[in-house]
Amino acid sequence: MVALSAFRITGPSFADLVPYAGLVDNGVLLLKDGSLMAGWYFAGPDSESATDLERNELSRQINAVLSRLGSGWMIQVEAIRVPTVDYPCEDRCHFPDAVTRAIDAERRAHFVREQGHFESKHAVILTHRPLEAKKSALSRYIYSDEESRKRSYADTVLAIFKNAVREIEQYLANTLSIRRMETRETSDRGGTTVARYDELLQFIRFCITGDNYPVRLPDVPMYLDWLVTAQLEHGLTPKVENRFLGVVAIDGLPAESWPGILNALDLMPLTYRWSSRFIVLDAEEARQKLERTRKKWQQKVRPFFDQLFQTQSRSIDQDAMAMVAETEDAIAQASSRLVAYGYYTPVVILFDGNIEALQEKAEAIRRLVQAEGFGARIETLNATDAYLGSLPGNWYCNIREPLINTSNLADLIPLNSVWSGNPTAPCPFYAQNSPPLMQVASGSTPFRLNLHVDDVGHTLIFGPTGSGKSTLLALIAAQFRRYEGAQVFAFDKGRSLLPLTFACGGDHYEIGDSEMQKPARAFCPLSDLGTDGDRAWAIEWIEMLVALQGVTVTPDLRNAISRQIGLMATAPGRSLSDFVSGVQVREIKDALHPYTVDGPMGQLLDAEEDGLAIGGFQCFEIEPLMSRGERNLVPVLSYLFRRIEKCLDGSPSLILLDEAWLMLGHPVFRDKIREWLKVLRKANCAVVLATQSISDAERSGIIDVLKESCPTKICLPNGAAREPGTREFYERIGFNERQIEIVASAIPKREYYVASPEGRRLFDMSLGPIALSFVGVSGKEDLKRIRVLKSNHGEDWPVRWLESRGVHDAASLFNIA
Repeated sequence: MVALSAFRITGPSFADLVPYAGLVDNGVLLLKDGSLMAGWYFAGPDSESATDLERNELSRQINAVLSRLGSGWMIQVEAIRVPTVDYPCEDRCHFPDAVTRAIDAERRAHFVREQGHFESKHAVILTHRPLEAKKSALSRYIYSDEESRKRSYADTVLAIFKNAVREIEQYLANTLSIRRMETRETSDRGGTTVARYDELLQFIRFCITGDNYPVRLPDVPMYLDWLVTAQLEHGLTPKVENRFLGVVAIDGLPAESWPGILNALDLMPLTYRWSSRFIVLDAEEARQKLERTRKKWQQKVRPFFDQLFQTQSRSIDQDAMAMVAETEDAIAQASSRLVAYGYYTPVVILFDGNIEALQEKAEAIRRLVQAEGFGARIETLNATDAYLGSLPGNWYCNIREPLINTSNLADLIPLNSVWSGNPTAPCPFYAQNSPPLMQVASGSTPFRLNLHVDDVGHTLIFGPTGSGKSTLLALIAAQFRRYEGAQVFAFDKGRSLLPLTFACGGDHYEIGDSEMQKPARAFCPLSDLGTDGDRAWAIEWIEMLVALQGVTVTPDLRNAISRQIGLMATAPGRSLSDFVSGVQVREIKDALHPYTVDGPMGQLLDAEEDGLAIGGFQCFEIEPLMSRGERNLVPVLSYLFRRIEKCLDGSPSLILLDEAWLMLGHPVFRDKIREWLKVLRKANCAVVLATQSISDAERSGIIDVLKESCPTKICLPNGAAREPGTREFYERIGFNERQIEIVASAIPKREYYVASPEGRRLFDMSLGPIALSFVGVSGKEDLKRIRVLKSNHGEDWPVRWLESRGVHDAASLFNIA
């Protein structure tokens, strides 16, 4: 045997200073003093988009939850500011063409180059220290049933704690978006559990060392001193894992508070952890402590000798009298049980390998806190104790007085946050871990834009002309190409999507303009009659053409149309001329004449073979068609809608409707859009409706459908948003006064405001020269130049186009020598 006692350190270690004992249930941690602990991640609403009334209501609801707690409970709210450097890597994206790949590479380079991106995460830790066994034994045997009496004391305490946690979680879920910290299991292909990782232990590890990585659970998750593998060096500036530790203590509270009083901390471009610990007291215990405080101030009202000799003088301490009155008000509040009182200890924890940099960061936080009316100091002798007191579950270190109530606590803790978006695409139909649609470096907190809310990606975009709508649509289309097998169908007006369509190798249809579309393409709507559904649609489409010419479709006419469609299903000829020559009813022949080769629309709808080849990117320019009137517009768009619906095979698909007011103004298209919004989500297709005519959307008759079926709404800057008439529209879609103010004051062609059930945010798209060359170009001269370059250089035209716009080394972007 080897004597190891000489090599063992018998003194206290860092692990002895932390309270963690073992994991006794999924998401429930046992501490060394017998306390139980659980945690959640949460996200509050965007503070910039909330009105004062909404902030006050949120604080009131949080106070109602916290005031239910009593002695033996402790709540810790943690706000963590961490750097964000991750942009979706190339292997997660599937751009099929060089241009959209180059656009995303430019955005990635811009994101990496712009330093100072930080993201806020919030957590709440709830700790309960149960009564001693002797105190609870009597009540257990009197009030519990026989089954409960057979349980051990530990099982009873755990059951009580889990019930309390479940109740508190339900209350918090009514006001915040929360997610429980639990154990996650990973399995192999056979379904066998390979490893277990615990989020609560991972968060604790992060609080201790500042390192955030998964913590794998052992088979028996007890004796958790192994969580503290770091080395702690005590001193005026302690060190943890060779990194200096800084603590900024918030030690002076202002005379009054309001919701989000310290929200400025959530915007700082620094890495830190802001810990707010609140040890709750029940009403009687709080009343006793407040009573002692009242007596202390009461003794200061009159001078000592006046009290000693029972004399009266004019010397009265007015400040002491005011404090007595305030303490009496606090006693009354504690007795009312509308609020709970407790010990509040807020600190900000910083880590840095350089002591000078750490000092600068601590000074910056202290200045900001002091500017908000608080007192703040950088801890020195008390730094280690303050750091230990900030760790989740620590009851004993760095307890600060005086008492505050839960109403003030709800104002002080970080309930609001800047929404940064989901780091992965939330649509369950997409491949697992798919990247967000786009990521932008907007301010110190980046933003990830996803159109989907769960499996619904329908989006409503509205704003006045000239505010950047076409640029946003083109960028959405370009970034959507990152998903494997993505399909984009766009209905354009003004050819704003032409550069991107050509660059992606897509098909651009100038519908109704034979001069711009060379060679001309014509459609054969009756080319596919193989199924009952195809034949039913063809019959309905012919009936619509007849009705558009003013002919009433009687049962006899309907039977004639149905009979001819049935005959054509087995015949080789499928053109409209073939239909007209085969049908025997003169009224139908005359009504369909304008759509045959002898009529004005024959060049579009009377082809022998269909000229519409559906690919990964289709753009239909409908402005020339609009000038031809409803009789010509409706048949063509109805056919295009039908072809698009047949292409939706479950692959990620996107339908863009620019100037959607054209469709909203016609009953046929209005019904089709209503149908799309209800059923296309099942086909993994998102519909994006963009309109500059708010009044037309208001008068469409389906504004309620648009509001309900389009969970994501993107508003372009609109200086008239405050004006009567326009303001009512924003209110109808759910905007509050503050959101309308943001839309009215945003910068056109640069800033966009997105609102969804997941959050609200004003963001800047941060477009570079490459992206602007393809998504921000719509002038007639530019489009003419692009057509010339495409004609002269073929597939290499994007390189020449970028070079003409001053983008250097354009050939290297596309791997062209």
